[in-house]
Amino acid sequence: MSLLDDYAAYESSARRQAAAASPPPDDRPNGRHDSDVDGFVTTTLDAEDAPIFSLDQVQFQVPSRIIALAVANDTLVLVIEGAKILRIKLQEAHNIIEADIPVNPASLRACSAFLDPTGRHLLLSTPQGESFYYYEGWDHAKPLARFRGMEVTAVGWNGAAWTMANSSTRTILLGAHDGKIYETELQPGGDARSKRSDIPVRCVGELPVRERVTGISVEAFPQRRRQHLVLVATGTRMYQIIGAADLDSRQGDKAAVFEAMLRDGLAAPNFQEIPGMPGVGALTVHHREALVGSRPLAMATDFAWLTSLGVFFGRLTFGAQENGDSVVENASLLPYPATAPADAEADAGRPELPAALALTEFHVLLQYSDRICALSMVSNKLVYEQPVAASAAGETLQGLTIDSTKGTCWLYSPTNIYELVVTDEDRDVWSISLSRRQFDTALKHCYNDAQRDTVLRAQAEHLFAAGDLVRSAECYARTSVRFEEAVLRLMDTNSGPALRSYLRAKLDTLRRQDRTQSTLIVMWLIEIYLSAIGAAEARVAAATAAAVPTVARDAESSDGSDSGPEQAASVAEHEQEKAALQRELYALVDEHSESVDPGTTYQLAESHGQRDFWLHYAQLRSDHERIVEHWMEREEHQRAIEVLGHYGTPAMFYRCAPALMSAEPAALVDVLVRQPNLDPSKLIPALMRYDHDCRRPGSTNQPLRYLRFCIQKLQCRDPVVYNYYLTLVAKDSAADDETELMDFLSAYGKDMLYDPDYALRVCKRYGRIRS
Repeated sequence: MSLLDDYAAYESSARRQAAAASPPPDDRPNGRHDSDVDGFVTTTLDAEDAPIFSLDQVQFQVPSRIIALAVANDTLVLVIEGAKILRIKLQEAHNIIEADIPVNPASLRACSAFLDPTGRHLLLSTPQGESFYYYEGWDHAKPLARFRGMEVTAVGWNGAAWTMANSSTRTILLGAHDGKIYETELQPGGDARSKRSDIPVRCVGELPVRERVTGISVEAFPQRRRQHLVLVATGTRMYQIIGAADLDSRQGDKAAVFEAMLRDGLAAPNFQEIPGMPGVGALTVHHREALVGSRPLAMATDFAWLTSLGVFFGRLTFGAQENGDSVVENASLLPYPATAPADAEADAGRPELPAALALTEFHVLLQYSDRICALSMVSNKLVYEQPVAASAAGETLQGLTIDSTKGTCWLYSPTNIYELVVTDEDRDVWSISLSRRQFDTALKHCYNDAQRDTVLRAQAEHLFAAGDLVRSAECYARTSVRFEEAVLRLMDTNSGPALRSYLRAKLDTLRRQDRTQSTLIVMWLIEIYLSAIGAAEARVAAATAAAVPTVARDAESSDGSDSGPEQAASVAEHEQEKAALQRELYALVDEHSESVDPGTTYQLAESHGQRDFWLHYAQLRSDHERIVEHWMEREEHQRAIEVLGHYGTPAMFYRCAPALMSAEPAALVDVLVRQPNLDPSKLIPALMRYDHDCRRPGSTNQPLRYLRFCIQKLQCRDPVVYNYYLTLVAKDSAADDETELMDFLSAYGKDMLYDPDYALRVCKRYGRIRS
């Protein structure tokens, strides 16, 4: 039975056991099924999903008609008739703070309200050119004397002040009704009871075409601290201005922060123009939280602009752009959805244009006089439309705003407030992206295993059809496609790399308890790699053999042609292929060592003749006995001695010492004298293998050196050691020098550590008469 059959059989058995042990589907939470051992996933989804958009009317009785509404940082601010400000912390909705606007109540019928992202600074501006500043905790707003005569129509807040640690907005930009751009800094000052505010304002730019500024946004480049983008929108144009500005500085009475940047940017402006009648021109930018270095940053990612022809939207990509360049990518103009005019007397051929817009991560929200619509930026289709019934005759929706900090959306009419609740707005992104073969985007937005499996299957099939078998195999491994089906399909392609990639990726999907499956796959991979390495070695040998006669022919040729470099390149290419396969194989056994069967692995390495891998695996397992045997078989005795010196056991020394004493006596004794746990008497047979006749004159007698160490340093008391030492000394002593022998006899004769009769016979045999 092959490894594939083993795996398939185990898989079927495990699946049956899992099915028997699992409760029925109805007993599982939400009626969902678990994955089985091969990664099978159900495609069952919840019967009812909450709608992405739902409009809720806020249960709040407004004291008077609403003139303006703004929301930021979970704080909602209302400007109502009677020249009043209502400030509501949405987490403490019962605690409503009321403040006065110092103006004739009867004259305040319209105004624009701009609330900074922290929810503390409120700027009000009327069509009559009156502006007021309100800071949290005040009991009244303050007129801005220096703003008189200027209608503020747009505000570009400073991202450097988007924290509660700042009591100032830092430097901000204001757009006006006459196409001028101003710079100021809102701060509460020291006296909250003062009647007026003398906050300075300065004109720092003027649009080349005199139009009402309908939107303005100031965005920092994430990786360039001083570089900034200023987007300015009108009814027909959207300007991109890029340059350096120090927004961390405070405006005060210093030189204007944006003046030079706007002067240079508007001298030769970069703008997008929509021909025809001016549109509403509202501009909004969507931000995502991101870490830049170690600091959190609200990074601008998308924009949308209301024009007369539709919504112009796209992505903002920040890089190395300078003045005159564009940060807009993938921009497109999305026509407004075809809807009936709100006014029955309106031109049948002229559809109503939206009055305001807001931007979420994937949708553009459009506010009409009597309804709210949502357009998908992914599918470019209308995905939501909700009429809003008027509570009084002639009442229409007045505005749409979004809390960029909390992501909540709000609408209002003169008497009502509505919240547009957004739930899982990216739930359909995966299917839309899948239909466009944008597989990475689809995977990013999958909600469950069933969706991921669908995307990965489609990606695998697409890559397989395109011939990208390796990447296709990696995708197949992460799907619920059965193991044998995927393997057989890949094997039919005769693509070794694809099959290896599939098996490697499949290993990563298995659980820790799937030990049997892991072992089967790992062992199969080892065999596949060993076969591939053997084939690569054969190609190297063939290329090398082909290169030799080619070199000879080139040397004899007279035309000066030389094909040698091509042959050498072919050999090098095959060598690199072999080295890459070896690296992958070694990485496999290193990473999945617990799933490797040692006995089978050694057998496979030997059967394929891959001794290098055999040695690598033995080292990985710390199988030092096999390593020593390997070096001994190859007669690389120095390497064997090195391994013995670090990891050798007494049994390994006793077994290997005879051969090593014959081949490398000095190196062996160097190691033996560092092994105090050895029994010297068991090494006597090895010491007897020392070839005294081949010893160079004047060189050390290595067995004698070791026995001397045992007697003098280890205080060995074994008579066998002493008797053999006596033999070696008698044999090795010079004819006229018996000093060492006589010293030994006298020193150890008292304790009778050697046999006197044996000593006498040895002395007579070697002619040591004096001893």
